[in-house]
Amino acid sequence: MYAQVCFPFFSSKTFTYKIPRKYLSILKAGDLVEVKFKNKVCKGFVTSLANRITFKGSLNEIISIKKNNQIPQDLWKTLLWMSNYYVTPIGKITQTTISWAFKDNTVKNKAIKGFEGNLKSVESLILNKDQTKVFNKINDNYEINKKPQFLYGVPGSGKTEVYLKLAAKTLLSNQSSLILIPEIALSSQIFLRFQTYFGEKVLLWHSQSTDSYKKKVLNKLNENDSYIVIGARSALFTPISNLGLIVVDEEHDASYKESERQPCYHARDLSIIRSKYANALILLGSATPSLETYYNAMIINKYDIHELKNRYGNAQLPQVKIIDMNQNKGNTNNQNLLSTALINKINTTLDNKEQVLILHNRRGFSSIKICRESDEILKCKNCDVILTFHAELNQLICHHCHQKQSFQKYTKQDISFLGYGTEQIETVLNQLFPKAGVIRMDSDSANSLKKQKDILTKFKNKEFNILLGTQMIAKGLDFSNITLVAVMHAELGMLIPDYRSHERMYQLLYQVIGRSGRSSKIGNAIIQTYQPDNHLIQMATNYQSKKFYNLNLESRKSLQYPPFVRLVRFIFQSKNINKCRDSANKVYKILNSKFSNSIIGPLPCPIERLANQERFHIILKIKPEKLKRSLIEIKKIQDKKNSLISTNVKLLIDVDSISVL
Repeated sequence: MYAQVCFPFFSSKTFTYKIPRKYLSILKAGDLVEVKFKNKVCKGFVTSLANRITFKGSLNEIISIKKNNQIPQDLWKTLLWMSNYYVTPIGKITQTTISWAFKDNTVKNKAIKGFEGNLKSVESLILNKDQTKVFNKINDNYEINKKPQFLYGVPGSGKTEVYLKLAAKTLLSNQSSLILIPEIALSSQIFLRFQTYFGEKVLLWHSQSTDSYKKKVLNKLNENDSYIVIGARSALFTPISNLGLIVVDEEHDASYKESERQPCYHARDLSIIRSKYANALILLGSATPSLETYYNAMIINKYDIHELKNRYGNAQLPQVKIIDMNQNKGNTNNQNLLSTALINKINTTLDNKEQVLILHNRRGFSSIKICRESDEILKCKNCDVILTFHAELNQLICHHCHQKQSFQKYTKQDISFLGYGTEQIETVLNQLFPKAGVIRMDSDSANSLKKQKDILTKFKNKEFNILLGTQMIAKGLDFSNITLVAVMHAELGMLIPDYRSHERMYQLLYQVIGRSGRSSKIGNAIIQTYQPDNHLIQMATNYQSKKFYNLNLESRKSLQYPPFVRLVRFIFQSKNINKCRDSANKVYKILNSKFSNSIIGPLPCPIERLANQERFHIILKIKPEKLKRSLIEIKKIQDKKNSLISTNVKLLIDVDSISVL
């Protein structure tokens, strides 16, 4: 008997090894083994077994099966599916998704700090009538048809309570649960919520977890006991061997999609695949579903849908007021950033000992314009994007490649500021409300999990009463004392030349408005905009969800974008623009012979240069029924990559791309 073994690098090759007699009856595909590779002892995964091979040379034997780092069969089958669908060799898949398997994960102390949970404490969590109906229907439907279940609930409707009850039911069945959340910043809040009920049965997993903590988690999971694993998208690949429930909270969030390296997977979609192999209940949750999920649930009945239309308890949806900033241009006291109406409402809120959340989805201080002969706007030398001035650092920073540029060579007479970011708003807020306490949360001030937790803890403890931030604060936060939400420059982002820009802006507005008034206190939201009649802003502020989704589905259908087609994007990157273009043209000639009616390009990407790399792309629009056959042709491109692509040109194949930038 022989085994094919893959190693954690980007190659479609697997390598053949003899199976020793002692392993003949126990070795299977998906096992992690130790073998000799290039005169070194290495770890690799068995991809297949065979009685005969055509190779006639001498072969090495498998040295051992690594029992401690094995993965369950449902996860292995998910990785194989992933390799085929996202056109990435299985070795590369194992390297990027389960890199922990190739390390020594033994630990002296297996204990994870926490307290012993008691499932009967969960009984104190009382579901209301609507939640109880949804909870029962989810379980009943899954038993009947095994479809993915979708929970469509307005912000504050109590989706998390339903998740808790489902996790308790799963634990009582001696099975484990996986709870996925989009942002690492949200993990601590939901982790503590679950830990209140389940104690040390709750485990945390994400990319910022320390290696020592991950080792303890892996040792816990190796015990084959039942646990609740909470984490961001990488938690999908934890080796849970008795999986009974997967929850994907905020399923619409773009953070679930890996777009910068292969495999360009979507954790929501892969969760559905893993749930099938594990025979586990899969629940997607959102107040603002992706158009794909809305289409699958509401239009073609691929998912079962459950709605929570009312807020939990006595909470009501916030009262929303739109401020036309065109009428505020004479207000120079605060650089025309805050309207008089918003300033007055903030003062009232603070007088009532309540808290304020302010969203502006642009960090830094401002972009810079040089007022000399050229009158130029400063751009990054490595990227085709405008630099942002950061006052705290007194530097210009590129928000794509993070290159920094000195600001000292310019005098105040040389420059003027264009627009504004969170840093500038923070300065103005501190001037206007000196006693309130303003704290800022963006990727500058909260660039680590510890800083994110510190900011949210201080705000929760009312050490600060105004929380200002980017989209990091727009979702998942549940603070009962927030009664005012404000959005600055609400139309920001709508003009981005991407087919999802309107969807993302609607979701952002709707979600952040929902942070206000999540208890018995009445909530308010103020939306500042220079486009008060914009139909997207009107739909988001009037809670017209179905109108928004139906209009956007019509637009997507007429323009042939997802969910009506699948986008496959080939992105070419190189410092040499000619090599980049030539490689794109070579691939285009092959693709055009197979996809002549559904191909766009090759063209420069809308952001033509990033990190000093020139960028071209080719886009395929493929009908869903033709995708399986199309992936076979696309894989041929991947296999021939070395002969097609010039030296120093990187090719990224993004299946189900969520952006064309």
